[in-house]
Amino acid sequence: MPAPDLSCDPALTRRRLRVGSGDVVWLRSILEGYDGLAALYGDGSGVVTVMAPRERESELDALLADLAHEVALLPLDD
Repeated sequence: MPAPDLSCDPALTRRRLRVGSGDVVWLRSILEGYDGLAALYGDGSGVVTVMAPRERESELDALLADLAHEVALLPLDD
């Protein structure tokens, strides 16, 4: 499912990533384990958008940095 257009919502932060197609489900399940941390949206192309509350931005970035040691998570510019 493509990400909703919430780019102008100051309460949310967004991270766009290229993820291996086999790792999208894995990443989604990890994020779901962190209650309320983030939602993951993708369209099957390997590009995903992770949306999180701005107050949890540092927690999201730390988690993504840790996960990048396990799988390839390539940050994309907007």
